[in-house]
Amino acid sequence: MKNQSIPPKFKLLPLRIPSSWEISYNSLVELDPSHLKDEEEKWRNFTEDLLQIKHIKYNILLDVGWYPESDPNGSYGLELIKNHDWRNPLVSFDTKNRDELVEKIEFLLWQVGEGYYI
Repeated sequence: MKNQSIPPKFKLLPLRIPSSWEISYNSLVELDPSHLKDEEEKWRNFTEDLLQIKHIKYNILLDVGWYPESDPNGSYGLELIKNHDWRNPLVSFDTKNRDELVEKIEFLLWQVGEGYYI
């Protein structure tokens, strides 16, 4: 009998990522923090390393995490970083709303691709 793959517990959050972006890691799942109870174990999916993608041409990085990690009182944090200058992000954005986060990610990816931050 063949080994059957076990599907992931949670699906990745769908994102529209234009060309010229390279995914370093992605563990941003479809879980909506507004629907979780404080004591749920699912909070372990909300880490500081949820998504990191970089633009191949412009040396710009988009980084997303949950801060503080696994904390129901935390929020998504997004930073747009150029030339690895973490002290001076081009954009910093915080939200508890998953849909707002997706909208901001997709908008920033488009802006960078259009040359707004070069």
